[in-house]
Amino acid sequence: MSRGKVLIVDLNNYARYPTLAIGYLVAPLRAAGFEVELLSPLAHGVAGVMREHRERWVDQLKRRFYMVPPAPFRRHQDRLHDAYAAWQERLTPSMRALLEASIVGSRADVILLSAYLTHRQRVEYIAQVAARLGVPVLLGGPAFNMPGVAPEWSGIPGVTAVFAGEAENAIVALVDRLRQRVPVDAFDGVFTSSTVDHSPGGKQPLDPITPLDGLMIPDFSDFPWDRYPHRIIPVMASRGCGWGRCTFCSDVRTASGRGFRSRSVERVLEELATQAGRYGTKDFIFLDIKLNSDLALWRGLIDGIQQRVAGARWIGTVHVDGNRDNGLDRGTLERARVSGMTRISFGLESGSQEVLRRMAKNCTVERNESFARDATATGMSVRATMVLGYPGETSTDLDLSTRFLERNHDYLDRINLCRFKPVPGTRFERMYRRHPERYPDIRVLHWDHSTARAAYVTEFHHDRRYRVAARRLLQAVHAINRK
Repeated sequence: MSRGKVLIVDLNNYARYPTLAIGYLVAPLRAAGFEVELLSPLAHGVAGVMREHRERWVDQLKRRFYMVPPAPFRRHQDRLHDAYAAWQERLTPSMRALLEASIVGSRADVILLSAYLTHRQRVEYIAQVAARLGVPVLLGGPAFNMPGVAPEWSGIPGVTAVFAGEAENAIVALVDRLRQRVPVDAFDGVFTSSTVDHSPGGKQPLDPITPLDGLMIPDFSDFPWDRYPHRIIPVMASRGCGWGRCTFCSDVRTASGRGFRSRSVERVLEELATQAGRYGTKDFIFLDIKLNSDLALWRGLIDGIQQRVAGARWIGTVHVDGNRDNGLDRGTLERARVSGMTRISFGLESGSQEVLRRMAKNCTVERNESFARDATATGMSVRATMVLGYPGETSTDLDLSTRFLERNHDYLDRINLCRFKPVPGTRFERMYRRHPERYPDIRVLHWDHSTARAAYVTEFHHDRRYRVAARRLLQAVHAINRK
């Protein structure tokens, strides 16, 4: 007999693979006897988010307008970017109709709503419909445990509570109480409009889950597998980052990113074999922040994956840190390629050693370069992230980054260039609050906890040499991305 019905609304509409966090919720709810229904907009013809494509001139134009805008737009670049993002995530009449029909038709006892902070309009509408029907709504997502976010969102009319943290071990008890209309204020990590405490010592997100081996294998059976170009299974072998000190990084403050924890090799390999059998594919994406944080786990995956899933192909992200042994030597990379690893990503961030030092990246330009060349030599595709506009960055630093990309053009297949954004909860925020005078080229106007971002102004755009150097960097990025 069913324990009740739960509708999970997944607004993270990836076009490539299912949402891992949703699979981690479905599994324990079903095991506990709940009937679970998933609303994935992709299943209803809503175009999914495509992460990468071969760039065209219009992509470069957008990047240049956002990163180094013409003079009349410099003061308004964030506002224009936010307006464009809001337009992309707008609540269209067709989306409105889909959400209402799905919520009304589900006859669910509880709605679990998974969202990013860009989904405010959709969250408000879903909560409005649910309130009209008298259905409790529990809101969650990777960013809701970042400082101040959950309290800000818990006041949305119709949202019963906001969960901050990893919910796998708490979700059954929470849904049971919501179904029975029992208050959930006392739960750790749960924020409501009536219990929010904005003081520094107020209610905090739920502590990170440890150990991880007890978690159930995620259930992706409700996702629209026929809509994906390829069947790719998301996996996390570890949570958090073994380094975790990069000043700009907000990933280590998200729900699963706090505090490094790794799973056993055997448990991860067991999951890969189980999921391959369930979904008829041998392609995996590891979503770990830094897959080589635990070297025993990293090498265990390399040595064991083909034994458990013959023909497996997999991709992941690593950190080219300065440790004597970081598991990224040429021999290990060759073994990784033989084990089925086809693509490897890393945080390059800058081609300037001084900028890397200021970021506390614990890596060197030389080691990044040798890694990219060694990985390419094995036959893997190499991808990298970079940051433009980190405080203290000069035109000379940008020139060094451009030269790095130009001489390694043949060894890099994709550069994801992001503009630096101050984020609440990061090491940068703490350093800036203590010593703002150390960052004369940036001025934070206010920290916006509803979006986990800061409004700020920068002096970079007033330096003509910097603007020219930035445009050269953008051209080098585009040259790689259009390959």
